[in-house]
Order: sequence, then C-alpha cells, then structure tokens
Amino acid sequence: MEAIIDLLRAIQLNMLEVSLACLFIFGIGYLLGIKKVRKLTQEVYGLQKDVLDLNEELLYGVSDTPVIGFKTDNMKTAKLAK
Repeated sequence: MEAIIDLLRAIQLNMLEVSLACLFIFGIGYLLGIKKVRKLTQEVYGLQKDVLDLNEELLYGVSDTPVIGFKTDNMKTAKLAK
C-alpha cells in the first residue's frame, strides 16, 4: 500500500482525487451493466415465452397450424380400447 501512495505522490495526485475518479468510473460501469442485464433479461423472458407457446402447440394443438396433428377423438378411443 505504501508503494501505491508513493507512486501517487510522485504523480502529484491526492488520494481523494483518485478515489473520486475510481468512483466515477465504477458508477459508469455499473449503469452500463444494469442496462445490459435488463436487455438480456427481456430476451430471456421472450425466449421462455416462445418455448411455452411451442409446448402449448405440441400438447394441445391450439394454433392454426399445429406442429403435430393429434386428433383427440382417436386418442380417446385408443384409451378406451385398452
């Protein structure tokens, strides 16, 4: 720690000035990080919604163009036949 203080004295900077500069740089990084995290969170929620919609299509055939065309009548008769 003494080496750092001696280096700062050689450059003629006060510890207060260096602390304020570090705090300023940290604040800018923190704000940019928050912005990026919000963007990534929204992207993850969007992908999660897409997966849930696809699962709904697969299970219930809700959409106009189902991925797999299950016929509920055939499934009911197959269960009764067993």
